[in-house]
Amino acid sequence: MPLPSARRAVKLALEDSVRYGLWEPQADDEWMRTATVGDGNVHLGPNSRFFVVGITHQLHCMRAYRQALAQDAPLSAHQAGHLGHCLNFLRMSTLCAADTTLEPPDALSRNHTRDRGGGEHVCFDWPGFYDEMQANYLQWLASQGAFS
Repeated sequence: MPLPSARRAVKLALEDSVRYGLWEPQADDEWMRTATVGDGNVHLGPNSRFFVVGITHQLHCMRAYRQALAQDAPLSAHQAGHLGHCLNFLRMSTLCAADTTLEPPDALSRNHTRDRGGGEHVCFDWPGFYDEMQANYLQWLASQGAFS
């Protein structure tokens, strides 16, 4: 996907967080905020061809896993199939990204409110990506008004 305003790479200090939990009252809202405008879909080219972007598919799968872990009911057959697809997709995406940054081994023993550090990584400029997703969605919406 073309990202004219995004930087090629940015440094990001990964921090464990008290956010994005499983059962906290605000967890649904926090996880839904990982979705982009247009729900990860873009329309490109003169015919506004439809695509799903890999990073948004990855975030969608993480939201699906979080929702399954947080629910009280057993998985439906559809949900189990979807989660199987998502687990394989996340496996392939992780192998594709292959981040070899060394991280401290104490992630589960730290107080995440006080000691949040988790190492510095070179990452994709995801704030720039979110901006481009919004711009693409708004451009597509405007083009739909022209055909109404």
